[in-house]
This record gives sequence, C-alpha cells and structure tokens, in this order.
Amino acid sequence: MKQIVCLLMLSVLVIGGGYAVDAAGFNDVLEEHFAYEAVIWAQEYDIIDGYADGTFKPNLTITEQQFAKLLANYYELETPYDELKKQTPSANWSDEYYDRLASYGVPLNGYFDNTMRAAAIKRGVVAQAITHLADGKRSLDASIQFLIDSYISTGQNPQYENRNLQKFFGVSNNMTRAQVVTLLHRMASRNYYEISEDAQEIHLNASNASLNTLASNGQKQLDKTMQQTTPAKSAWEGIYTYYYKWGKGATDYNRRDAIITNATSKSFYISLTANDGQESGTVDGTATITSSSKAVMNKSANGNRCVLEFERLNNALKITEVDCIAEHDEGTNFSGTLKKQ
Repeated sequence: MKQIVCLLMLSVLVIGGGYAVDAAGFNDVLEEHFAYEAVIWAQEYDIIDGYADGTFKPNLTITEQQFAKLLANYYELETPYDELKKQTPSANWSDEYYDRLASYGVPLNGYFDNTMRAAAIKRGVVAQAITHLADGKRSLDASIQFLIDSYISTGQNPQYENRNLQKFFGVSNNMTRAQVVTLLHRMASRNYYEISEDAQEIHLNASNASLNTLASNGQKQLDKTMQQTTPAKSAWEGIYTYYYKWGKGATDYNRRDAIITNATSKSFYISLTANDGQESGTVDGTATITSSSKAVMNKSANGNRCVLEFERLNNALKITEVDCIAEHDEGTNFSGTLKKQ
C-alpha cells in the first residue's frame, strides 16, 4: 500500500476584508472546523468528494453507502469479478463499493438492500467495519477497544469511561461525514494502511464462495444489536425514480431519485437528488406524515429552510417543491412524480 505524504493544499476565501481559509475548495469547511486537516487530506487522496454546490456538508449524518465508499477508497480495495445479487435489483451508485467490501467480508448491513444502504450508519457498525480491515475479525467490544487503544477514537460519552465500553463509545449513535473522515485521517497518521490477514484470506477465497456468501458472512459478523432487519413494509418506504431523456446531448435529460427510509406512523426520512442536465442538487431530511397519503418537510438535515410536499400515489410519489433554494442549484428543483422501483 502506498505511503501517504500529506500536501496541505489551501485555498483562500476573502470575506469582508479578512481572510478565512476553506478546506480544498469546500466552502463549508473553514480552518476552525475540527475536521479541517482531515478533509484536506481525504480530498487530496481521492477518498472523498463533495456536492455540486461546492460544499462537503461535514455535519450531515453519513449513510452506510457513503461510509462504504470512503472505506473502500481509503484501502483501495480490489474490485471482484463477481457482482452482488441484491434483493433490490435496481442499480445504485454504491454497487461497486459494496462489491469490493463484500469480497473482503467487511461487516455491513446494506449489501442486499438499497434502502438499508441509504440509512444512517451506527457508530458500532463503523467500529466493526474499520477494525475488520485494519486488525481482523473482532467482536463489537474488541473493535471499540482496538480503536481506542490505537488512538483512532476517543469515545463519545466520557461519563461512561471505564464503566460501560459500548455506552462510552456510543454504539447506537449516528455519525457525521466529518467524524468518519477524521477517523480515517487518524488511521493514516498511525500508518494503518495494510489490510488484515483475516480480510486478505477472505478475499483470496480459497473455497470459491460466491460474493453473496461472503457478504452474508460479513453481515452475520456484526453484533446482533447492530444488525438491521429487512426494512418495515411501510407504504411510504422505497426507492422512487423519474428519468426523461429529451435530446441527444449528454446533458439533455431530467432525473429525480428519492429514497425513503425509517418510516413510522408519524414521519419518514428522505434522501432526494435532482438533476436537470448540468444543474443538480441534493437534500436529506425528515418529513412529517399529515395523512394516509400526504406528508411535508419544512427543513433539511442541514437545518436550512426546505419546504417539500409529498403525495403517495399508486406505486409513485409526487413531490412538490415550495421553497428549497438553499439546497440546490438555481437551474433545477425537486418537483416531479417519481415511479416506485
């Protein structure tokens, strides 16, 4: 594995006569942000990329599929010849990363279900996935202890230190994009580049097990408290898509993609992407269900005003944007009727 030498590439943003330094062009990661150096490092070595609006969204909750991409990129994992055969067969941008991680038996939940991939990842899952590649197969407690002993993590709840390891680490809490990048940066600074013997042995696959079998074994390695079951059969939950190609040019198209997860009787979490040729935008947030077929979201997960109205149709989702300009480029919006996949 290559040795990484960090070259701190700083871009300068002039604000009101003073100078504020942002991280490698991300206008929302300024020098005073705790993850500033980690973000510079991660972008320099193609571990991360940002959003179309020039932001990194460091405080946004990270999904499992976003984490999968960062982890696969950090270790430069090889791509297997086989591909996962998912329960949700529609193509997903994260497929290649899950294929790579599956071939090393990394413990994750979302190998076979696109909806699980779009859900927020728990700190306990992050601990087991990282430790599997860095130090070998480990239980949840042993994985946490490895991160702490290696000074990769300092825990999250100091009141439980030396009393309850899992509560000290905060295994059930979500993580932000900045927090995960910081963990990987600490791993790099401590020379954790080599893939563990356990993971290498799984990748060599002497028994010629299918990629699905390797992925399933990875799922089972997760502590039972970290394992997700098949998403609830809520009428709202699912993957919704709209695509229209109106010309022959590479950018002559309109596309909308929505993933609804964690639906209850009162709310659901939605991740939405809109692309109108060269203009694009993304938004994540929680919508409140107002009737059996309608819901509304008033602000994004970033805390910005973003009013979207949702209507559940027969195998479709109608989305009407009322005001969401803070979350996307001016040339597009989130409105449309998307077909359930």
